[in-house]
Amino acid sequence: MSEGDPAVIQRKLAIPEVSERALGRPRLDRLLAMLVERYPVVWVAATAGAGKTTAVVQAAHGIERPVAWLTLDATDAAPGRLVTYLEAALTRCAPQVRGVGTGALARRIAHAEAAGLLAEAVGTSPVLLVVDELERLAEAPEALAALGGLLRYAPPSMRIVLISRRELAVDMGNAATLGRVAAVGEGDLAFTSEEAAQALADVGRGEVDPIAAVEATGGWVAGVLFEAWRSEDHVAGLGGEADPLYGYLSSQILELLDDDDREFLVATSLLEEVSPAGAEALGQHAAGDRLLALRAAHLPVTWAAEGLAMRCHTRFREFLLECLRRRGDEHVRALRAAHGELLASEGHHEDAVEELLRAGELDRARAAAERAIAGVIERLDLAVAERWLSALCDVGPDGGALSAAEVMLAIGREQYGRGVRLADRLHEGGHRERLARASSPAASMMAWCYWHGGRIADARAVIDVAAPSPETEAIRYLLALVDGEVADGVALQPTLSGGPLDALVMRVHYAHGRLPRLQSTPSSRWAAAVSAPWRISTLRATGHTEQAFDLYQAQGSASWAAVWLHAIVGVEILIDLRRLDEARRALLRARELIGASESQVYDMLSLVMEAKLELRLCRDAGAARVVLEGLERRPVARAYGFIAEQIDTWTGYADLLDGDAAAALRRLRAATGRMLASDRILELPTAAVYLAEAEWRRGEEDAADRAADLALAAAAKQGSNHLFLQALADFPAVVARRIDAEPETRSPWHDLGRALLAQGVTVDPRFGALLELEEFGRKALTVNGTVVRPRIAKAYEVVAYLAAQPDQTASRDELLDALFDGRADASARAYLRQAFHRLREVLPAGVELTVETSRVTLGADAAIRSESGRVEALLAQAARLRGEERLQATLDTVALLERGEYLPGVRTVWAQERRRHLDAVGADARFEAAELAFAAGRYHDAEQLVAAVLRDDPYREAAWRLQMRLASAVGDEDRVIGAFRGCERALAELGARPAGATRHLLDALRR
Repeated sequence: MSEGDPAVIQRKLAIPEVSERALGRPRLDRLLAMLVERYPVVWVAATAGAGKTTAVVQAAHGIERPVAWLTLDATDAAPGRLVTYLEAALTRCAPQVRGVGTGALARRIAHAEAAGLLAEAVGTSPVLLVVDELERLAEAPEALAALGGLLRYAPPSMRIVLISRRELAVDMGNAATLGRVAAVGEGDLAFTSEEAAQALADVGRGEVDPIAAVEATGGWVAGVLFEAWRSEDHVAGLGGEADPLYGYLSSQILELLDDDDREFLVATSLLEEVSPAGAEALGQHAAGDRLLALRAAHLPVTWAAEGLAMRCHTRFREFLLECLRRRGDEHVRALRAAHGELLASEGHHEDAVEELLRAGELDRARAAAERAIAGVIERLDLAVAERWLSALCDVGPDGGALSAAEVMLAIGREQYGRGVRLADRLHEGGHRERLARASSPAASMMAWCYWHGGRIADARAVIDVAAPSPETEAIRYLLALVDGEVADGVALQPTLSGGPLDALVMRVHYAHGRLPRLQSTPSSRWAAAVSAPWRISTLRATGHTEQAFDLYQAQGSASWAAVWLHAIVGVEILIDLRRLDEARRALLRARELIGASESQVYDMLSLVMEAKLELRLCRDAGAARVVLEGLERRPVARAYGFIAEQIDTWTGYADLLDGDAAAALRRLRAATGRMLASDRILELPTAAVYLAEAEWRRGEEDAADRAADLALAAAAKQGSNHLFLQALADFPAVVARRIDAEPETRSPWHDLGRALLAQGVTVDPRFGALLELEEFGRKALTVNGTVVRPRIAKAYEVVAYLAAQPDQTASRDELLDALFDGRADASARAYLRQAFHRLREVLPAGVELTVETSRVTLGADAAIRSESGRVEALLAQAARLRGEERLQATLDTVALLERGEYLPGVRTVWAQERRRHLDAVGADARFEAAELAFAAGRYHDAEQLVAAVLRDDPYREAAWRLQMRLASAVGDEDRVIGAFRGCERALAELGARPAGATRHLLDALRR
């Protein structure tokens, strides 16, 4: 039975029983019910003995919601265990939650994300989740992060109550700042004098003055009921107690029991619930009779509704455990050993391991660990597994479940060298193949480690003896990256197992360039998390560089495939963004990550990235050649087909830069030939473009055309021209030559040429035309660098409208609607024809403005650049930058917009809507620039910018707040107040007042 099986953890999930004598407290019931309905999260935080749990249990009976309860203990500090128990608790009230969290962990979703999935799965169920004894997680930041994930993603229907002896730092996202969290504390829980009188009467202490008791204890429930407030003079028990409650428990409870009863309570304190069977397992004879006698005593315990099982009050049990700790080590170890055996017999193998390790029973702990460790690793509690393996490393033979677990742990931590050393140790002892035959997952993970370690033969040897499974199929697919050709029997789309090796399948899809298989957005959060590295790579490879960069930045160090993501993918994105300094820094960080992983494959790929950086960003063939030659000297490098292809591709590029076409031809023919044979087409568009250039330089024009067409076909198969266009930008003559060879003007090569022109890449001057339109402050048109003046003003508007369209085409009706405010009469149509005619007059020969099937299009060999398009490009660039670079790009945008009105003098509805849009863009850009200047300490620039923002939009409250912060930064409190008053006056015109955030800022700045 697994540790996560609800049948095993009934006691943790059961709503605690409250004694029939417990005082009803309608005041607290009403308060808690009201808070639960109004607030998604309610904290009940107070000292032990304050009546927190009892209050919540009693209130829950009057709340019309299904209650899911989880009482934590110290072992729940392991975040994966916490997620497992949260799932079990929620499943009781929302069956659809079953398997969501544990399944996510099995697929290597981070704990916080898995907990978020649990919350989302609750859906519209009005569940009330109570998490008790939360202080157990005080020193467990990963567990608190998992709980935070659940709180952040809890649906509106769900309510959560957290019970703790202390307030803890749990990241709830915006919940706390948005007023979605309420708190119940000491003052709310404290007895009033009336409640104290009733409680004391109920326990037969009616002679006690309730007012005096409340005054002495502050209304502390345990203090009133057990008279701990009177125990300052009774601290002699067990050598004296500094804690008044402990002193009371010692002198007024334990000391009043006979020796056998006292011994029984201390010896059974290891048990969460003391039953006759459990007590006898710990060596307590006639336990049933002893429990029957104790039931008549006045003890701080809760008795089960049926039978003789009891649960001690938390503080009472802690006191008893402290008493046990003070006894001799041998006595305590014997009890712990017996307790460990009891836990194992009940199916609590994980708890049994912990107890048996404390008892020093390593052989017995190993037996329990063999049963539990796979589940511990599956839920990503890697620190727990690491601790067990360290304690048990010298106990028992290799080749069993612990060995399988250790290789799983190596994969989980991306410590491939560790996995190789383990597999080698098993091989030396004759256990490797035996483990591989017994466990396909273990065999696959050993092979995965060998693959990273450059040990291809060993990877094959392990996987060849393993039973067929989705895991072994994934490894065989991975090994296809080694071969020059696709091996017989290797499936091109292996079965996904739902386990961590699914990531390998996606990785190999990407390396083969099967990008369409990776482009769909996953429907679930766990699938999105697992596939994130490959979706980021695919976004980059298909030209969505900014989106890839944003998604990459959102990934933490705990994300799946973190080494590959940060050491390879991140560097590639920065190279594509042409951020040289950041890319170099990323390469240095990559060396550290790769060194820790001991992956030869990652190390070789990182060197390829370094060579690519030198070639693409610096055009430094010498520096790139040094890196590539060093890589090629490694014997293992060319054994990996997909790496050998990249070595040849980038060495061929370096040869072309050096003018050695013959050497380039040899390299690039080898690269493209191997890519075709293996059906690895990710880098085929790049290699084929370079091959086309090399063939042409050697006079092989037909071969050059074939290579260019091969690149075009590979890009089409990938479903994107992005990598193709990157290579063409390196050698634009390739596209120019193909355009010359095309009989039609609307070929794919013309489209590619226009795309390069729009990116600012100079194509052969025989290629078409580049139209550049000035729109701000004046209307001006340049064609191929020469200013032209169409003899009708509407011609400028035609170009402006086409430039604003994604494909730079429009229908005749769209132009009539935009340029003539919807008029489609004969006069408007005649005027539009005149505009077309005058525009044609300024275009160079061979470049046509065509109207086909009512669609108006410039020739395929022409492109338009406009100032408004430049604004959008600058803003996109700024979004990718940081600090001073981002500020400068934003200021460049503002400067462009401030040249003057968009299309001055044009008053059509379309132009005015476009103008308003650009004005809004300008206002946002100015405000962002003001904030960036403020952050950079450029207060004068920030002042000017924010003043311009408020001049155009006095109702932008965030700008007033920035002006207040600026005034405060230079120590001008009067201007702080003046800015606030200005905000008040402006908003008053709209019948509004400053938001709370603005008022709070005023208060904070004036302190």
